Amino acid sequence: MKFSLLAACLVHITLAVPSNQEKRDSTKPVVKGTPQVVGILADPSLNRDSCGSSLFGDRALWVCRDTQHYDSDGIPNLPIFTSSASWSDLVTGGGSQLTMYGDNQDNSFYPLVPGNCDDNQAGICSDGTRYPLWANAPPLVTSSDSSGTTTGYTWISNSHISGLSDLIQHPSAELINQAFWAENDIPFGTYGGVVQDDIVYIWGQATGGSVNLARVPVANVEDKSKYEFYVNGGWTTTQPELGDGAATMENASAGGQGTYYFSNHWKSFVWIGQASNSVSADFFITTSPAPEGPWTEPVKFYSGVNGNYSLGAYTLQANPALSLPDSNEIYLTYTKTDAVGDNVALYTTPLILVEWEI
Repeated sequence: MKFSLLAACLVHITLAVPSNQEKRDSTKPVVKGTPQVVGILADPSLNRDSCGSSLFGDRALWVCRDTQHYDSDGIPNLPIFTSSASWSDLVTGGGSQLTMYGDNQDNSFYPLVPGNCDDNQAGICSDGTRYPLWANAPPLVTSSDSSGTTTGYTWISNSHISGLSDLIQHPSAELINQAFWAENDIPFGTYGGVVQDDIVYIWGQATGGSVNLARVPVANVEDKSKYEFYVNGGWTTTQPELGDGAATMENASAGGQGTYYFSNHWKSFVWIGQASNSVSADFFITTSPAPEGPWTEPVKFYSGVNGNYSLGAYTLQANPALSLPDSNEIYLTYTKTDAVGDNVALYTTPLILVEWEI
């Protein structure tokens, strides 16, 4: 495995691993039967928050947020590291083995940013504030070659928080020592992305909930000058300012965290995720024939079981990496939180299979 940090918020991941789309009118998905709870995905030794998957070779790479070991009584204990990664083996015909594996060596998978309280793997500062590298989406795979090397990118907000409150309203993203998305820029990429026809489409969600879209050729992800932005119904090289209503996309999500992907079966772009300000496992979906829309109005199609902790369920994700390319199904995951021990949060990741009628 090779990993290189190219940006505090644009992270380049290169892993050596084993081994014609037309557009049509937006699809209106209908669930077939009752979604099946396959089981609980877990690395047996780790308590892991907010996991999402990407296809790297013939395995799923799961990257998660805050991670802890268990003590002898099965209670999560300190220290915390701000991200972790594990593999899971795929199942013939679709799905994943429930056991994750891989040694993080007690280090954050996304290396902490120098100068941002990086003397511990949680990014916790002496005043109790924190610089967490919490990705909202898993790595976006951009290429795989014949040697078995797969490359992906992750955009992560360079946040500084106190508790769960942002001390910087619109966090910046930096490429080494040069500004990539600066503070008060729209944080393109942090809300999710899709690679289609050698173009990377990345969405950003600003404070207040507006969703915006940018694109760049696969070969130019690291070159900000090559990006185009969807503004006022067309593509432009002029980067829109935060709050520009002409760059806001209608119905491109239900407002909360989720996943964008392209459905080969539907020939349609899809977003699945959570409603804004929700801590319940209520899954919403919207679709579009093109990344720039028009997107259908988001509708709820499935509700999972919530945990008994104060934040019962969040980080609702779709996992297209687990399904065969032309299948008419999707695997869902979310973070279910339950209180254990002295009101400590235990994270579990249910895996649910949804099949569609059309």
